[in-house]
Amino acid sequence: MRLLVISSGGCVSYTLALGPSHPAWRGPQRFVLTVNGERTTDIEFSTDHQMQGWAERLPRLAFSEALHRAARICTSSSIAHALALCSAIEQLCGLEVGQRAMALRGCAAELERLAAHLEAAQRVIWALGVEPVAETLANMAVAAHQALAVLAGNPEAPDLLTPGGVLHDLTQADRNMLLTTLPKLNRVLYQTIERLIDSSPILRRTVDIGTLPRSAAEQFGVRGPLARASGIARDVRVDQPYGIYRELPVRAITQDGGDLYARLMVLLLEAYESLKLAEQMLRELPDADPPQKHDLAEAGPGIAQAEVEGPHGPLRYSIEGAGDRLKRVMIQTPRQLDRLMIRTLLSGALIDNTVAIIASADHCPYCAEL
Repeated sequence: MRLLVISSGGCVSYTLALGPSHPAWRGPQRFVLTVNGERTTDIEFSTDHQMQGWAERLPRLAFSEALHRAARICTSSSIAHALALCSAIEQLCGLEVGQRAMALRGCAAELERLAAHLEAAQRVIWALGVEPVAETLANMAVAAHQALAVLAGNPEAPDLLTPGGVLHDLTQADRNMLLTTLPKLNRVLYQTIERLIDSSPILRRTVDIGTLPRSAAEQFGVRGPLARASGIARDVRVDQPYGIYRELPVRAITQDGGDLYARLMVLLLEAYESLKLAEQMLRELPDADPPQKHDLAEAGPGIAQAEVEGPHGPLRYSIEGAGDRLKRVMIQTPRQLDRLMIRTLLSGALIDNTVAIIASADHCPYCAEL
């Protein structure tokens, strides 16, 4: 990963290496910034990822194997991918999901969102140079991942889902452990947000910086936290409730500024909301679902579609089935950073702010290369 800076103000050009493990963003990305004085005047953007062709890999696989692979498309949206495909398979096969299984799925999805948003916020805060807060957010993200592993009964949390339910039921001991852990996380996250929300150093580095106006966000068709930070109140959990969200109201978090501050606040406030939702689902967890028998081999041919709200925005799986196998798959993911969008965000920005602006967009190279 390289940030190539070409100064047109009579200064010597230079290249600054930010190599693939750079903590400010995920996946290899290359930015070529033309600079006049201290501000960028032109931007070239590219990634080193290749098209993964996941939609072409899933057909002809049995449902269980397709789920296993779909859950590994994106490390920060594993549960979301699995839930979207699983929901489409259930629709195709006419399967009902029990109340307890729906609650466990919803809790897993919110813990995944919590972890993803904390990691994204941590990268922004690190880029702004507030390392103690960045470390706190990183530790909370680790705790969120650990909670998800406890919920799934396995470090391979994506394998929790199966058509018609879940593969692992939460024990009372593990439930009690989570109901002790999550309120502690809640308190730390609340205190961290309170510390940042009116911090003068943070406000100076984030307000009116890297702005994506609502009109531009709508033109680009962005969704998820990036859109909600520009005042677009769209969230699949709210607009088209599915699963447990039909019974559990979700508060859509929005900010109107469209700037670096708005994106940071949306990430943190959505993380806080996800933490509260996960705790509520655990406290109100229904009793065990009655046993069900699912014979996926008897599923006839047909088509189905399911959409969920992942950490980066809406994920939609459209499938065609044949027996217990997939015949055709189409995956639609949220729009990610591209040349036009990155120019809107970085044009005129101070060089010192570029890394934080890029990190705040929380670009997902895996979703971008489907």
